[in-house]
Amino acid sequence: MPDFKETDLYLPVKSLFEDMGFTVRAEVKDCDLFAVKDDKTVVAELKKSFNITLVYQLLNRQTFCKNVYAVIPRPKKGAKDKNFKSMVKLCKKLDFGLITVALDSPVNFAEVILSPNEISNITNYKKKTSAEKEAVLRSGDYNIGGSNGQKIITAYREKSLELLCLISVFGLVSGAKLHEMGYEKSVYSILYKNYYKWFEKAGKGIYGISETGKNAICDEKYKKIVEFYMNKFNNQKK
Repeated sequence: MPDFKETDLYLPVKSLFEDMGFTVRAEVKDCDLFAVKDDKTVVAELKKSFNITLVYQLLNRQTFCKNVYAVIPRPKKGAKDKNFKSMVKLCKKLDFGLITVALDSPVNFAEVILSPNEISNITNYKKKTSAEKEAVLRSGDYNIGGSNGQKIITAYREKSLELLCLISVFGLVSGAKLHEMGYEKSVYSILYKNYYKWFEKAGKGIYGISETGKNAICDEKYKKIVEFYMNKFNNQKK
């Protein structure tokens, strides 16, 4: 099998869950893949091989999600592989799901080998709520699961980019203007806290875009999000 990265596993697994009706987001609260369908959530962790680190991760994920999956490349020998058989037994014992991805095939499809029985007890409701909220607040899937050392497009970063686009189209904004446009009061704090240094004061309670913000709008990694919100606001302005 040629060299591959954990990120190579993501799109086939994403397609698998989307075909089942799930909304899928990558890199949500340290989870490689987080999927939501009605009141059901799924967490999947991507690894080049099944190892103890993966087991620890999945045990941790079970504290806030009943459906956790290990995702690994399909073994060359498939189900005949002795280690693979032991792996399946361990997953059954710990109530993990198991998905393999055929990276050795021209079509990199994902296959569910084992599904969880959903018998684990949720103990970390705070993490469960925050992960579900983070996934819902993202307008799209702008990350790749399994990424390491990359800046993640969180709901907060996306909302900051949305405000950049809003100001680009409508001009300077204030808390009153945001309220008039239907935004919650908490959104205004993004402007005055200015975590990314994308905004600058243009008067009392009024904000515009800084030079750093102008660079962010042109940043290639934000292209899809910027296009989405620029189109939205330009249509509103017509």
